[in-house]
Amino acid sequence: MTSLRTIAALCVAANTPYRTMPGVECYDKRRDARSFNGGMPIICHPPCRAWSAFLRHQAKPDPGESELGLFCAERLRECGGVLEHPAYSRLFDAAKLPRPLERSSDLWTIAVWQSWWGYPMRKGTWLCFSRVDPARVEVPYRMLNDRGADRIIFKGMSRTQRAQTTPAFADWLVNLARSVE
Repeated sequence: MTSLRTIAALCVAANTPYRTMPGVECYDKRRDARSFNGGMPIICHPPCRAWSAFLRHQAKPDPGESELGLFCAERLRECGGVLEHPAYSRLFDAAKLPRPLERSSDLWTIAVWQSWWGYPMRKGTWLCFSRVDPARVEVPYRMLNDRGADRIIFKGMSRTQRAQTTPAFADWLVNLARSVE
């Protein structure tokens, strides 16, 4: 039996699919991501409302929430793995992370639609990788629904549903984090 490389999932929701995956240590609000000491590759899902390019003016982040984004960016540089954030997130500029199709040292970023992994609407997302070989990254491209349908779906979703990570996306990210060189 082959043992899986343990990885950490930082800033995840309480009901995350990562909890059911072997070899994944989850850090949520109760197990604060800032208590993560390193030593393994990571997947970061830092809170996004303080960094949103489009909804920041409406956001009411909890105290210290925006600092988690900067913390996650530093841990990404130290440990390797992937950071996931909404497309056009201001975190990328603040943390000096490359934008899609750019590279900076061991960091590089791509833009994806989470609908490719079964999310009910497009959900534009930027993924910043550290010490992951780009040749290992294969995205499951799918044709997209129209934007009008996205608006209707979005309005019918709760905040929790909007923030959820699909199991297929979580699995894809875990496999890439385990490939950190």
